[in-house]
Amino acid sequence: MEVGEIKFTWKIKNFSKLDSAKLYSKAFSLEDYKWRILMFPKGNKVGHLSIFLEVAESDTLPSGWSRNAEFSLTVVNQIDNKSSVREDAEHKFNAQEKDWGFSEFILLENLHDLERGYLVDDTCIIKANVTVLSDESHGSNKEASATKSSTKEDIDAFFVDLDSEISSSNNPSSKHVVEIAVRVIRNAVNMDPADLNDPGRISKIKTAFDVLSSFDDCSVLTAEQKEELLTMKEKFVDLPERAARAAKDKNLFTQKAFVKVTLGCKLERCLIEFKKAKQETKQQEQQIATLQEQVDSLLAQIDEAQKKKDNISSKQKEMFELSKDLKAELGVLEKRWPEYEAKMKAAEEEEEIVRTEWQKMKRFVSSLNKPFYLRLLY
Repeated sequence: MEVGEIKFTWKIKNFSKLDSAKLYSKAFSLEDYKWRILMFPKGNKVGHLSIFLEVAESDTLPSGWSRNAEFSLTVVNQIDNKSSVREDAEHKFNAQEKDWGFSEFILLENLHDLERGYLVDDTCIIKANVTVLSDESHGSNKEASATKSSTKEDIDAFFVDLDSEISSSNNPSSKHVVEIAVRVIRNAVNMDPADLNDPGRISKIKTAFDVLSSFDDCSVLTAEQKEELLTMKEKFVDLPERAARAAKDKNLFTQKAFVKVTLGCKLERCLIEFKKAKQETKQQEQQIATLQEQVDSLLAQIDEAQKKKDNISSKQKEMFELSKDLKAELGVLEKRWPEYEAKMKAAEEEEEIVRTEWQKMKRFVSSLNKPFYLRLLY
């Protein structure tokens, strides 16, 4: 039975610059249940991003507390949402196991590949979807959850049970151990073969097969069943490897297909930009040609103005030289000017004297041609 469901989104900015080995999101609540996301940005001793759901403020909870929850964690692909990586799990949280999640969530190499879309503007987005269950709900779904192909933790739990049961049992051939071994194999075949491609898991599955094949009691297994188990044992080594390779190749194809589409889009944008640049270049060439004509006209006007300026400058120099000569000549004249003034005054006086004498002579001569009585009148 569900108590409630909550969704939470965590955006981590400047992801590539994080120095902390682990990072916590802020707490999010559903009624009296508080949760938070625990993340290892550089992996929890693995080459993968590690993400877990954790009960927040667990040290404040009463002794013997527990919480049952189904949850999913997702690393969002910000370019293609369909390529987002999601993992689902169900767990009973308690003081001994206050966090649960996935050590190998996504390869760090893939996460930091900017073309894949998990980091955009150096921001990583993680989503959590948590459904809190009642104790009864968890108990009724426990067996069903063991058959889910995505719950890797369930088979790991069976492996632990198998190891502990075999090591603690006084009789390794006991029916109880056989039941555990069968349960491990049944759980394994319900998983995706690619999820079993792990040396540790394969080794423990082999142990389960070895336990079953070691029985001589026909009431437990028939000879045909034992023979089939031995055949399956070899397949459990071969098939997960083949499935993992196939999954890897499919993933590679998906990645390359995404790269192909991305490159195609970029190429299309480049072509559009090229055509736009070509048109703009043509417009600029026309503008340059117009400006060049204006420049040529201005250069001609500048050349004509320069010639006029040169002519004026030449005349200016001639006037300068002539002015210097005239000034020098004027200077000499001014130096002798008093002399010339004295001569002028003397000449005026002399001229007056000459004029007076001349008048006398003129009157005398005029008197010579007149009768005597007229001369007396003068």
